[in-house]
Amino acid sequence: MRVSSVKDKGGFTLLEMVVVLMIVMIMTAAVLPMYQGSVTWARRDKFTRDIVARMKYAQERAIADVTEYRFYLDEKEGEFWLMRSAGKKDGKEEFAEVDDAGATRARLPESLEFDKPKASQDKDRKAHYIAFYPGGACDYATVTMKYDKTEEITINTKGRLGQLEVERDDK
Repeated sequence: MRVSSVKDKGGFTLLEMVVVLMIVMIMTAAVLPMYQGSVTWARRDKFTRDIVARMKYAQERAIADVTEYRFYLDEKEGEFWLMRSAGKKDGKEEFAEVDDAGATRARLPESLEFDKPKASQDKDRKAHYIAFYPGGACDYATVTMKYDKTEEITINTKGRLGQLEVERDDK
């Protein structure tokens, strides 16, 4: 009769398990920051694309509806939204918020913030805006977003139809 030993059972020793767990932990620690960085980059990219898409949408709707549209941004609250001309009241142009799907009020993620936009200012709404006109033109403006004070994303409107320019600047 033969006595079985630990080696005959084909199991793992505690030392082998600890070594494998350490290797997995080291690999996770190395990969996790890269993954988090790509998720953050994707989120910034998504919001940049969303803002540009809303500007283009405002431009297209201004032409199609033959009325002025405005892209508003509130740098203090980190919000942006679209408004359209609702006619004149007491000799002053009135604007109403656009409630189309995908054009409603949105907020930047905490990692992004607007940095002193160069655009017209609406003192009643305490926000800056870029006007898009029925003829296809728009205001000249610069919208800069900062990320952790190390990266800037700038969107320039050039006044002519379809002229939006996006620039990235890593400091």
